[in-house]
Amino acid sequence: MTERSNIPFFFIVGRPRSGTTLLRTLFDANPHVAIPPESQFVVNLYPKYGSVTTWNQSLLMEFIQDVQKQWLFSTWKIAEEELKVALLPLTGDHSYGDICKEVYLKYNSIFSKDEILFFGDKNPGYTIYTELLSKIFPGAKFIHIIRDYRDHFVSVRNVDFELPMVSLVVFKWRLFVKHFRKMVEKYPDTHLEIKYEDLVTDPEQEMKRLCRFTGIPFDPQIFDFYKQADQDHEMAKSEVFKKFHSNLFKKIKPDKIGVYKKELTTKQIKMADAAAGKYAELVGYQRDYVSPGIWIRVQTFPGIVIAWKLRLLTKIVDHFPYTWRERILSRWPLMLAKMYLRIFNPKRLTGFSDL
Repeated sequence: MTERSNIPFFFIVGRPRSGTTLLRTLFDANPHVAIPPESQFVVNLYPKYGSVTTWNQSLLMEFIQDVQKQWLFSTWKIAEEELKVALLPLTGDHSYGDICKEVYLKYNSIFSKDEILFFGDKNPGYTIYTELLSKIFPGAKFIHIIRDYRDHFVSVRNVDFELPMVSLVVFKWRLFVKHFRKMVEKYPDTHLEIKYEDLVTDPEQEMKRLCRFTGIPFDPQIFDFYKQADQDHEMAKSEVFKKFHSNLFKKIKPDKIGVYKKELTTKQIKMADAAAGKYAELVGYQRDYVSPGIWIRVQTFPGIVIAWKLRLLTKIVDHFPYTWRERILSRWPLMLAKMYLRIFNPKRLTGFSDL
């Protein structure tokens, strides 16, 4: 346990549909990295177990049962018996972070693994919890991947992740950028920002930079990830996978850059530019309409208000009992999207039944 507790941790954060899954897959293809699909059990269960320093079998069994109830944890493909074998012997003095690491170690990747030298986690929702995660895993590093806010909205809209309001989605993008920029200023050695466009345009250069940042040895074979993904027939047949991550069957290509120019109307682009504001240029994107006009700003306002209210709700819900928090923050965004689709576009509900 002592050796495993010293294994470094890194996190991939950012808005959904910004390249977080692609980046996770590239790291997962490295034989020395354990980085499962997203399941926010570390933050969700922290209120209950974060202060525990001495573990007995009863508490460990309760933790195992709570972990298995977490949304999307089933995608890790870890049987209950595997968790029991790994965790029940760990009675005594251990930090919450070290117990969590044992769960990560049991993740069954589709890629071959050698000795695990690094733990990773990809969770868009963790963007605003980097300080808490640094407390749980001292020395952890954070990679924030951002994407052109207009292309980001197109991708979110096309998979029905959230309510398809351009100002709402783009202003949430802005809030994430603003928050992480503060973290970079405060913790420059452990927080790094990259752009989706750079990753897909020159993946080798970007992955070498990320490997230097995390300390992970660079392995050029990671770019063959799509060949292994194509062999996982169980995953390939999943409606969820087809709907959200079908591009993982393909080589990395920059063909999704600038799709908003064909997908969005002039009005939508103006509203996106208004919602992004100066943060567009701060992270390297050029607004098409720096001064979109008063009427556009008026129409943008409701989405911005909703985004602020959702941010406030997140802060409030963080103080709720952990079971309520998990249901609200992990499940409600997709529940709202489903509700919207049932009313306005029921034909697009395919793939949501498994979530």
